[in-house]
Amino acid sequence: MRSVAVDFDTITEGLPTKSEKIRALAREGASTADIARYLGIRYQHARNVLIESGLHTRRGDASNGGEQDRQASKSEHVAWIRTDALARLQVPSELLKVAGIAGDEPVYARATKDGVELLSRRAALKRAHDIARKFVPDGVSLADELIAERRREAERDND
Repeated sequence: MRSVAVDFDTITEGLPTKSEKIRALAREGASTADIARYLGIRYQHARNVLIESGLHTRRGDASNGGEQDRQASKSEHVAWIRTDALARLQVPSELLKVAGIAGDEPVYARATKDGVELLSRRAALKRAHDIARKFVPDGVSLADELIAERRREAERDND
């Protein structure tokens, strides 16, 4: 048990708040109960922080006692998020940070048959470029094509 405490100490070293320590320990796969015991706080406090930041996983959701969910949360940064009374999404800031979405920035949102997809501006532009590349042959510059077309139109207008 001592080695776990040493690992917890290493993980939380330099983190100024209990909330940051809770999130860091959860990302490393520590259970909510272990986090609460280590930090000397109520289980509910740790759970609330994890729910708000999208890191909480329910016990028994995976056949291996939640380990699969913890791994998914660490690698895929998944979260259950809530809507408020006005149907606005409350996305945890950590999830937005991982997605490359800064505060006060436009976000691309698209309704799909499965839900709503949110993309940062950069991710939306990359997706648009990827789609456009499917229709443009290799070695063709759309900018050069547009310039050539405009020159042909100008010549026709001058004739």
